[in-house]
Amino acid sequence: MHIGGLRTALFSYLLAKRTGGQFILRIEDTDQKRLVSNAVTRLSEDLRWAGLQWDEGPEVGGPYGPYPQSDRNEIYQEHANALLDDGTAYRCFCTPQSSGHGSATYVTSGCYQNCSRLPASDSRARAEGGEQLFTVRLKQPDDVRKRTYPDLIYGNIKRLKRSASPSASTDEDSGLDGADTILMKSDGTPTYHFANVVDDHLMKITHVIRGTEWMASTPLHYDLYHAFGWKPPVFAHVGLLLDKDKAKLSKRNADLALDVRGLREDHGVLPETLCNFLALQGWSNPRKSDVMTMDELVENFDLKFTRGNTMVLMEKLWFLQRNHVQLRCERVRNGEEQALGDVLDHVVQEVERAHPDFATNKSGARLTDNCTSVLLADDKSYHNAAHFVERNWYFFCSTEEVKRRRSTSAASQLVPAIAIDSLLQDLISTYDATTSYVDVPAGLRSEATVAEQRTTTERSAARIHALLNLLIWQRIAPASAETRAIPFAEQATDTEAVARFLVGDAGAGDLAKDYQTWQKALMRHLRWKLAAGTPGPRMYMVMAVLGYEECFKRLGLTPEAGKEW
Repeated sequence: MHIGGLRTALFSYLLAKRTGGQFILRIEDTDQKRLVSNAVTRLSEDLRWAGLQWDEGPEVGGPYGPYPQSDRNEIYQEHANALLDDGTAYRCFCTPQSSGHGSATYVTSGCYQNCSRLPASDSRARAEGGEQLFTVRLKQPDDVRKRTYPDLIYGNIKRLKRSASPSASTDEDSGLDGADTILMKSDGTPTYHFANVVDDHLMKITHVIRGTEWMASTPLHYDLYHAFGWKPPVFAHVGLLLDKDKAKLSKRNADLALDVRGLREDHGVLPETLCNFLALQGWSNPRKSDVMTMDELVENFDLKFTRGNTMVLMEKLWFLQRNHVQLRCERVRNGEEQALGDVLDHVVQEVERAHPDFATNKSGARLTDNCTSVLLADDKSYHNAAHFVERNWYFFCSTEEVKRRRSTSAASQLVPAIAIDSLLQDLISTYDATTSYVDVPAGLRSEATVAEQRTTTERSAARIHALLNLLIWQRIAPASAETRAIPFAEQATDTEAVARFLVGDAGAGDLAKDYQTWQKALMRHLRWKLAAGTPGPRMYMVMAVLGYEECFKRLGLTPEAGKEW
């Protein structure tokens, strides 16, 4: 299924859900020559994956079935006969004619024998005789110049005139201007336009949302509604999807797969990401934020579409992907353990492929838990599973691999490494996971808010962070300072306020700078030692995910037995 088709289906789905209507899936398969094997199954799978479950249609049934058009031929024959009986349509016994001019040969399918002037009795007799094939054509309305063809987005649509230029056509020709348009083909099956109008009426369709490529056919559809005496639905034509060069989005000029299955299987795009992305292509979003769940799309949807075509910028797709992964991770933090779903499955599979030794050592639940922790730690960077695992490689490899990659990175020179190692040795001896936090005095608190720690890893990371800050202050404070009064705190502290608390106003500025230098040096040293300098989550989160023993193994220090973060 092309993403343009999914966008149209999505708009119809959102409108149905927003207004309390029904979303109907109809299989338009009257042209059996163009029918692709397994196409209906794949279409159904793509719609369900995207979350667009139909209320009526194949598999679920409904009051206006059958829903495959190939099973409705008697209905179309009945309605074609109704038009024949009231004289708004006629049988055409003309056969396709070949014409040539120079080297150009083409087929014309217009009525060249004035079949519309045949007496009804003669026409019926020739048809019942069965000796001649015939098509059923719509008579051009007498008042065609006075008619209007309204569209919700573009206003009144102009009726296009049929070109007199040669064109390869058959008895399926639709005739854009509606004049003598074929409704039933010579094999007794309906044309696309006739079947759609009949079905839209019988299935009580109120709104038709489709691409602007169908605007040229809209006058014909209105003429058919008029011929039957039916009230037409509301038509809304949305612009085409264009690439960055303003060419129609196609497989030949796309940087990315344009079908739903390719985006899902080859690029790891999530269903909520793709639906959110496609909803923004041509729809005027009334909200400030473009990140929306399906429920939010339904709640905010209206029929305010932009005129003209839409340029598709794939950067937006990956922006939305990151945000929707963050939303899933937030649900996990709130206790919905299964919220990561296929995101976690894909990451686990990629780790098994890219880091088989690690996956073997942490198989089963341990591997799943580890991948979950990494996702929660670095959810803001998620693109797809392959990109995510490559970016976070140091979580899934051995100490030896990290050491090997350090040769391309550089350790911090802001503070001597021996001094940093001494601080980290103190961390080994000082850290106690059972130590209680102390409340920060009001005068030392920072205005910055600290995110609530809702997972075991987040709580461990917060304690590591608090203790590292405390150890830095103890390292740099003068001997006369009362460092024991600095709290081991969950809340963020104000660096300058703590410096003033330790040494007074006179030396506070220099002490605060020393703290910032030490903190920067320590974080660089830890990133170099633990991740070979690779950018990623904050280091205290990295340490919590890696675990107590693995951290100090990579730091080249001996951990104390029995301790954990």
